[in-house]
Amino acid sequence: GDKLTLKAGSVRSANLVSPYSVSKETSVAAPEFLKEPSLSVSGPTTIDQCSLLNLKAASDSPRPPDFAWSCLNHAGLDAALRAFTTSQVALASGTPEMTDLDMTYEIGVTATDMFGSLSKEVMFTVFKAAAPAPQLYFQPASVAVTRDQMVEVRAVTVFSQCTTAKSEMVFQWAQVSGPTTIPAQYLGTIAQLRIPAGTLRADATYVVALTVSMSDDVSKQSSSQMVISVGSLPLIARIKGSASRRQSTRSALNFDASVSTDPDVNAGANQGLAYKWECTLSDGKSSQSCRDTTGALLVLGATSTLHVAAERLPATTDAPYQFTVTVSKAGKSPATYTLSLTLVTQDIPNVELAVSGVFFRQGDGSIKINTNSVFSLTASCSATSSKTLKWSSAPEVALTAPAFTASTGGDSLIYTGEGSNALVAGASYLMTSSCTVVGAEETVVGSAEQVVVVNSPPVGVPCQTCLVDGNDGAPCVKAGQPVFDLLRISCDNWADTDGGLEYRFGYQVEGDDKDVVFDWNESPSLDMRLPTGTINLAAQVRDALGALSAIMYSTVEVGAGGGGQRRLLASPSVGEGGLQARRLLMQSSFDWPGAVDLLDEQLFAGNFDELNNMASALILEVDSQYAGMNLTAAESLAHKDVFFTKLESAAVTVNNAASMSEGYMCTLLNLASTISSNPAHLSTALVARLLDHVTVLVSDEHSSVASITTSCASSALSFMANSLAATKHGNVSDADLSSVVGKFEQGLVSVLRETAAGLIEGAASVASSNSSSTAIARNTYAGRAWAAASLATQDHLFEAAVSYSMPATFLSDAVVGEVKPVDIFLGAFFSVPAFGGVTPIGPLVTLLVSQNGLNVPVTGLSESINISIPFTVAHRAVGGKGKCVYVNGSAFSDVGVTTIQNGDAGVICQTTHLTSFTVVPVEDETVTTTSTTTTTTETTTTTTTTPAGTTSSITTTPEDSKPTSSGAPAEATTTPRASPLLQTTLAAASTPRPTLTATTTPKPTPVQAANEEVFVSFSVGLPLTVEEFDESLQLAFRQGVADAASITVDSVRILDVEATGARRDSSASRHREASSDLEASTGTANRRLLAGSITVTCEVDAASVSEANLLSTRLTSGLVENLKNKGLPGATVLAS
Repeated sequence: GDKLTLKAGSVRSANLVSPYSVSKETSVAAPEFLKEPSLSVSGPTTIDQCSLLNLKAASDSPRPPDFAWSCLNHAGLDAALRAFTTSQVALASGTPEMTDLDMTYEIGVTATDMFGSLSKEVMFTVFKAAAPAPQLYFQPASVAVTRDQMVEVRAVTVFSQCTTAKSEMVFQWAQVSGPTTIPAQYLGTIAQLRIPAGTLRADATYVVALTVSMSDDVSKQSSSQMVISVGSLPLIARIKGSASRRQSTRSALNFDASVSTDPDVNAGANQGLAYKWECTLSDGKSSQSCRDTTGALLVLGATSTLHVAAERLPATTDAPYQFTVTVSKAGKSPATYTLSLTLVTQDIPNVELAVSGVFFRQGDGSIKINTNSVFSLTASCSATSSKTLKWSSAPEVALTAPAFTASTGGDSLIYTGEGSNALVAGASYLMTSSCTVVGAEETVVGSAEQVVVVNSPPVGVPCQTCLVDGNDGAPCVKAGQPVFDLLRISCDNWADTDGGLEYRFGYQVEGDDKDVVFDWNESPSLDMRLPTGTINLAAQVRDALGALSAIMYSTVEVGAGGGGQRRLLASPSVGEGGLQARRLLMQSSFDWPGAVDLLDEQLFAGNFDELNNMASALILEVDSQYAGMNLTAAESLAHKDVFFTKLESAAVTVNNAASMSEGYMCTLLNLASTISSNPAHLSTALVARLLDHVTVLVSDEHSSVASITTSCASSALSFMANSLAATKHGNVSDADLSSVVGKFEQGLVSVLRETAAGLIEGAASVASSNSSSTAIARNTYAGRAWAAASLATQDHLFEAAVSYSMPATFLSDAVVGEVKPVDIFLGAFFSVPAFGGVTPIGPLVTLLVSQNGLNVPVTGLSESINISIPFTVAHRAVGGKGKCVYVNGSAFSDVGVTTIQNGDAGVICQTTHLTSFTVVPVEDETVTTTSTTTTTTETTTTTTTTPAGTTSSITTTPEDSKPTSSGAPAEATTTPRASPLLQTTLAAASTPRPTLTATTTPKPTPVQAANEEVFVSFSVGLPLTVEEFDESLQLAFRQGVADAASITVDSVRILDVEATGARRDSSASRHREASSDLEASTGTANRRLLAGSITVTCEVDAASVSEANLLSTRLTSGLVENLKNKGLPGATVLAS
């Protein structure tokens, strides 16, 4: 009853669309009709004498309700439960409150919201077994779906604490009841249950059971049942085309409602619908039935289509005609759809609109999208000549902005969605396509309209991250120990009118550019194991229609001194220095065997999401320990090999069960990219296994995943670029290189197919990183944008773009069909294998063509495809020539390829087949010719968000183009733009990395001897002893120099290593604490803390003095950082 008065001009809608408020007094009161809170309970349904019991209730109340717990059949447990008033119940190990064994306890809970509305009591049963048994519970705790939704259930299992022995768990799903039989292939032998949409009958209830037993003792087992409720969907009435039209009285009217459906009936089957049409006119106060030009009532039919002859209806005046179709079916409520029609006497063209992409059609004909949706409006105009198509919107939107792409003829308009936010959440837009026809006597305009409603994202309070220490009442601790402590990120009390909330979490180690992103889940919290460092966590919420909240961030400290069980406490007898040393020793003596045991526990228990969570932390922990010089490159490789073996085993199990989900696939691709991020930690064998693993994932042989997102594809492409980079480290045979490149190309074919399947026609997925630049585009056949394109690579090691153009005969030679869209992959990979000791001087460029999900083999063309490949900056500086080659078996080959020098920028490769091409240096200028003229014309640019949080443009050029004045290929442009994190991947940490400047660091000196040999000679100081600078660190040093100078490792020679005394920086001593328990026990750690420094003298080959000067500049600016990345921090470039 309290009164609230809004101050005039102070409040408006969050999306800034509404006007400001006027001053108005409002009474504050509870809703007239109270909504009963919904409630669900999750937790184990079976425990034993050693188990603890954790139950969690979840409610849809935006504010935390009060909970009341009870037990219906045990007085002791009932008394204990009544003490809990929050959403969680936690009983200690052994559950002493549950005194009876081999008994099922019936636990009830209710929730009361802030208005006093009481939920129904939800019952949950827990069986306490006398014999040891694994715990088993489901996520989500209950399932309510409609027939058009997939059923996804994840069982979480926990080993019995009554025994230390752990063996693999055996799973078996079974159907208990239901009106139809669930196909056996969906009732598998893993912990996950996935039943595809359309499998279960609508308006029915199914019960499934999961039994889990120990492989070494089947008597130790637990079983639990899950109820799946399948609801009934309402009828959908629709009239084909736009919901608002403008047409001439001289044209016949044809309406088609056959697109109406009963969603509970399979598409393509008889929908069993009855149709009824009516036409009305309204003056704003009342409506009346339509009359024809004679004044007679318009009589309409009762079929799915409606035809009204030309000149039958008079032109409209103040209001349009409203044509309404009603569809009905026994047992369901009728549904209606209304089309608004304006008739004019002019002979105007008819315009029809079609919508494709990601949207949700509403009952009034409008479409509902999210700000990050990708959709296309396509207009068709009945005029055959002298027509102009134009798009407009109300309220006005800049349709020429990067968020939109209009076709050259104006017939289509694409909204690219991700990161653009050009359409405001919560607003509605009227998109109009106008067709103007200029005639000899008059100009006429026809039009059609589509209302676009932009979905509002979920709302709630910021998420919180705290250490899981078993004491929910304790203050939140934002710190922990790496891997072995659990930190929980929770996003409670979120709400949305569309319901169906899901949550996604991820993190990044500050100072590292690798992101870890987990799959969407219905649970509002996630327990994570994290690596050492300052961890930037991110969380995001989406509703049932996919609208995304803003990203929420939090930071925790993981490492020495942080967290729970392993926290070191100072005693009066231990000084600050001693405590510091003990903490350092604790961190360096990381329990790798214990970590592997935890991995095995999750693998044996079938908890593959938890396995991925932990593996990601361990992979990053290896990188942290390697950078801190606690692990050698060989030790790091050995650890990552073990971790990958566990991940590979789980992936094989999921794939064999045909239960692969897009989220699980993308998580594994992200992990593959993370594992391969440091080439020093990879062997040729591991690279080959990883390539096979990624190819199997993306190939999706069971068709479990319809397509993959652009961010998922980016992870796969990032890994593939890493796999090529790994071949440049160590001695890799040409045969092994050939195998890696073959697997690499096979993987690219799969990435093209699966990514393009998720794109609408005219859209592209562009990704750019420091190791590659790629674009995947889905083009209409008729638009011919696929005939030529260019890809920006100027931001990397090159000063020109990669581009291609197809000959006119490509259509007939490659047998490209005219019906299906044409998918193109164009990629430039910057780290290229060196076959036969020949180091390429340009990127590896791959061009692939796919159609209808199949790779189009391109070979033996009658005319050549032109592919432009740029030189590296280093090669361009020395003015060298180049020759086009491709990988043929275990060597480079130029057979069937003609090289044309493209000035000093690079080469144009003319080829009659497609594969992966690059360019190698040549001295014989007879193999080159002058540059040729390529063509260009008006371009079409498609933009999408890249995984790095920027957007790039791929510029496509039709084949029938006009010559440019310069004769050079048209280049693409790159437009950086901020992008919401987690929609693609987490942002890189903003902590600046140290760099050298000319004022503080002497520049390495180019040396030219009398015999004309040129090299760069320099010295580097390192905080190591001569003994510590072993072969592995010497190789890491040479690799760091090679990376800084963009040359091969073979070009770097170490001439001398000299001890130069005590270390100047005391902090550097902490980078080599004891790397194993053995070192700690023998006192090696203390010796290293007091060790001195060394000076490393080396040379780098150069082809000329100008190239030497260029290498010298690169070493000055980038050597220290590259050595740090190779596990050699604290380096100093000295004078030579």
